[in-house]
Amino acid sequence: MPRHLPLMLAFFLSTAPSTWAVDHNNLDEGRPLQIEDAYPIAYGELSAETGVRVSHNRHGDDRVAFPVELLYGAYWNLHLGLGSTLATSPYSIDDAEKSGDLRLFGLYNFNQETLLIPALAVKLTLDLPSGLRSRGVDTELKGILTRTVGHGRVHLNAGYQFIDHAREGERDGRYEVVLGAQYPWGYPRSFTTTVLADLFTRQSTHGHDTNNSGVEIGLRRQVAPLVIVD
Repeated sequence: MPRHLPLMLAFFLSTAPSTWAVDHNNLDEGRPLQIEDAYPIAYGELSAETGVRVSHNRHGDDRVAFPVELLYGAYWNLHLGLGSTLATSPYSIDDAEKSGDLRLFGLYNFNQETLLIPALAVKLTLDLPSGLRSRGVDTELKGILTRTVGHGRVHLNAGYQFIDHAREGERDGRYEVVLGAQYPWGYPRSFTTTVLADLFTRQSTHGHDTNNSGVEIGLRRQVAPLVIVD
């Protein structure tokens, strides 16, 4: 199982005049953990995100990845996005998403949380086969719950990915479940750092393999209005 080193450096830029800053308390998938929250970016906002991610694999090649993502607040409670990830050692990637695949997605939030009901969102993602050794259009549907607990927040993500043109021995669909939490470190004296942790289980690519499961811990620190270090 790969071990991801906490070396994700992400830069964010918003073109909305009233929001020339980013919020380290908002969670997007892969920055730095797999968990994400149920809230889209604001209506009319445009956000560009990029960074570097280093992964150490005990049983395979170490890898450096360069994700790029563009988000647009297309409507109230809805953002649309596109992105891609380029990676070193691309031919050794044993996953549905390959280096250079184009990713299209949309996240819609159904409600703000209340005393009884958590915030609920749904996310649809299409992975287009533009990358190396990529085949077919893969589709993922994910449900996202976010609940505030004191100063922190708890998140539950559950998704299923439909794999187009799966190779022999590979699954044509995989589920993933992630349970995570975040807490503003130093709050209320300061609010520049968020502590994150999650538990995840992801169905394996090959039918005979066990689930890829584990625990992740991370930090998000705002070092400038437009710069966050993960």
